[in-house]
Amino acid sequence: MDDLSDAADIRGVDILDQSDSFWRNMAYFQLDKNPKRKLETSEDYDKYARACYKQAMHFSYLCIRNKDMIVSEHCMAWYTNVAFSCELFFKYYLFCIHADSRTFIKKHDLFELFKLLPEELQKDIIKCHPEKDITGDMFELNLKELGKAFTEFRYSYEKDSMAFSAQFLAELFAELYERTEPLKE
Repeated sequence: MDDLSDAADIRGVDILDQSDSFWRNMAYFQLDKNPKRKLETSEDYDKYARACYKQAMHFSYLCIRNKDMIVSEHCMAWYTNVAFSCELFFKYYLFCIHADSRTFIKKHDLFELFKLLPEELQKDIIKCHPEKDITGDMFELNLKELGKAFTEFRYSYEKDSMAFSAQFLAELFAELYERTEPLKE
């Protein structure tokens, strides 16, 4: 295993000095007890969409900044963040159209989230995929095979080996990152 002694030492980072409202509003140390945002009105959906976009961009930043991990022993950590970024981008689109959050908020499956998007958006995502001549069926097959990437990659240590279309996932991530615009105020 690589020596991680040259990795950034985060022990000296004082998170309590953060000015982000996230830290000011934190209520409980038991994370699952923290209150969730309301999700009832159009304004609530827009707030969720903006927060989802912001988090997608934060995870994307980590992926882009650490793209050299693709070909290292740390690649599964990179692909886990890539898969999670894709999930957040899909959820962002669903919040933007005010889709019924009960149908997607706890889902992690990329294929299932993709199928909840409006058909026109699905077609546009397929059309803009870097592999320009990919058919809709082939795109969906690749996405279905990678559907549970986020949950499976987190537990890759439980597997003897894994095979997946790394290029398709990386290209999907790049496409979603480049095409997704923040919700207008």
